[in-house]
Amino acid sequence: MAILEPFALAIAFLLSYIYDFIASYGFSIAILTIVINVIIFPLTLRQTRSTKRMQDAQSDIKALQKKHKDNKEELNKAMAGMYKEKGINPLGCILPLIVQMPIWFALFRVLREPLSFIPDTSKLFNALENSTSLTFFNMDLQIPPSEVSDWVERAPYLVLILFVILTALYQQQQITKKSNNSNNPQAQQMQMIGKVMPVFFGFISWTLPTGLVVYFLTGNIFRIGQQALIVKLDDREESKKENTKDEEDEQKNDNPVQENSRKNRKKRRRK
Repeated sequence: MAILEPFALAIAFLLSYIYDFIASYGFSIAILTIVINVIIFPLTLRQTRSTKRMQDAQSDIKALQKKHKDNKEELNKAMAGMYKEKGINPLGCILPLIVQMPIWFALFRVLREPLSFIPDTSKLFNALENSTSLTFFNMDLQIPPSEVSDWVERAPYLVLILFVILTALYQQQQITKKSNNSNNPQAQQMQMIGKVMPVFFGFISWTLPTGLVVYFLTGNIFRIGQQALIVKLDDREESKKENTKDEEDEQKNDNPVQENSRKNRKKRRRK
């Protein structure tokens, strides 16, 4: 597709540039993955925080469900208002995936027809031109696992796909574990997507170029680290706010006379 040409050319250029320094096709794809994930980090940040807010709002959601249990329309309005107030996007978890789709298709084309996109002056072009394949842990990154006929040779490909599934499952569980028993339809929808997507990626990895599977695995591992850092920083910030609020409440309780005198002074000033 012509619309993917710019993406494919950009990815091929960046991949060949990285290869000039790394001289490893597999590690070049891994580094390319990290670069792309750093670029889309703002989306990942919004997704992670939205999912975490959804977890933290479970008690509020249950209260609304109890309050409007006989009026579904009012419940939906109340839920929508709460989501807007708390900055929750129930389907925010799939936004980074949608943004990356053009990159997946472009990388698919680069891996399928590398000599059509990679600059002919690069080391990677020469390596591909003079070799039928570039291996990475005994895997040909240009072919899908399904094209490997010998089951012994398939072993590293199967291990790679297994790691894609496991890391994707852990990544989803990492930020949704608090809402496992939620009765909220949106939360249940997120959980269902979280369970289906890892299996889906494992299934399609069987027929995609192995280099793209390396991209999936590297992206999963990188986002696990990203999410852990985001959750840790947000929890620390919330803890600081709670401690500050508790200290202010203690000061008010310890100095009720002083607090009242301040209020009286403010009243006199208004008069």
